[in-house]
Amino acid sequence: MKQLTVILLLLFSFKAFSQEDSKLDKKSPELTFENILNFEKNNAKLSDFKDKIVILDFWATWCAPCIKSFPQLEELQNKFGEELQIITITDDPEERINRFLEKREMNLPIVIDEKRELAKVFPHRAIPHTVVIDKSGVIKAITTSSEITEELIYKVLNNQEVNLKEKKDAIDFDPSIPLSGNENFTYQITITPFKDGYPSFVNTMGGEGPYNGRRIIATNLSARPLYEIAYQFPTGIRTIVEVSDKSKFEWNRQNAICFDLIVPEDLSENRFKIMKQHLDIYFGYQSIIEERIRPVKILKQIEGKKIEINVSKEGTDPFASYGGRGLSMKGSPIETLASFLESQIHKPVLNETDLSGLYDLEIPWYNENPEQIHDELRKIGLEMIDAERKIEVLVIKDK
Repeated sequence: MKQLTVILLLLFSFKAFSQEDSKLDKKSPELTFENILNFEKNNAKLSDFKDKIVILDFWATWCAPCIKSFPQLEELQNKFGEELQIITITDDPEERINRFLEKREMNLPIVIDEKRELAKVFPHRAIPHTVVIDKSGVIKAITTSSEITEELIYKVLNNQEVNLKEKKDAIDFDPSIPLSGNENFTYQITITPFKDGYPSFVNTMGGEGPYNGRRIIATNLSARPLYEIAYQFPTGIRTIVEVSDKSKFEWNRQNAICFDLIVPEDLSENRFKIMKQHLDIYFGYQSIIEERIRPVKILKQIEGKKIEINVSKEGTDPFASYGGRGLSMKGSPIETLASFLESQIHKPVLNETDLSGLYDLEIPWYNENPEQIHDELRKIGLEMIDAERKIEVLVIKDK
């Protein structure tokens, strides 16, 4: 069964590609750090660290690349000692951060910035977002935590030039404007190389403007997720790549493209099929749906346990939103819960609960402790078990 591809969206704008004038090589404003965990005091100011390089690392518990960078940052903090102060900043609530610290030892200071006051000083949409400030308070780099290295810190310490590309997140995006910039057309397909400032983004409905229901736009994505959008398959979970050169499926600037398809209204129902055809032509692959036996997780009722899920009131508007923080759904089937679980555990999840109604449900996800989802499911009378099933998979092959 086909499933809707769900990709977390970061909204941004063609009009604001440079967000604002660059802060690089300019003095940072005074910053106030309140509610600091893992530090000798609860609050501080940037000026308290005037004799140190200060690195501000914006992150969240649901951001896997952020957490992956922590060991490297901690190692650098230990190596440079009093010459460096790394401060991590999150808008996650303190309760969630405390749960994170119960599962993972971390020695870097954590600033709880729920009101995003610090994030407003350094605007961004995608995390990790990392700012390097030298001893005189000048901003020397705006980048991601993976780019913070010994070499970079030595350059800043020695007042050497830092040749690091500035991370600029495009803040607003107007999906009513075609990628080509041309609004006088009957049918349009636009494919461009990777674009700086764009996040990895997809909208299959065309927004609320004149292209509603007849447009598919995807930016800075590689071949696999583009095919998954065209087939309305979950990302990276039910796809098998059988090509001779798999390096072309890695996400990088060379492989990523922007894709924009706008069709006439009488072709709107065929836009996904049309996208498949264009992808096969552009990439030179063939793509098909096959049934194969695969390891899966089965979502089922716990025998003898009551189901503790609220049935939706009649007339409830369907709603579902999920991501790294959890699932919130109203007027939605249990398949929505299965899709959420599949996106988080990266393994096919099949609904075998026999629950056929529409439900309202809030269920958290703790990236710092993925196994906790089993406790959350037990609270509502459900469980996931390992099994094998014949399921539909998307296969991408050489021609």
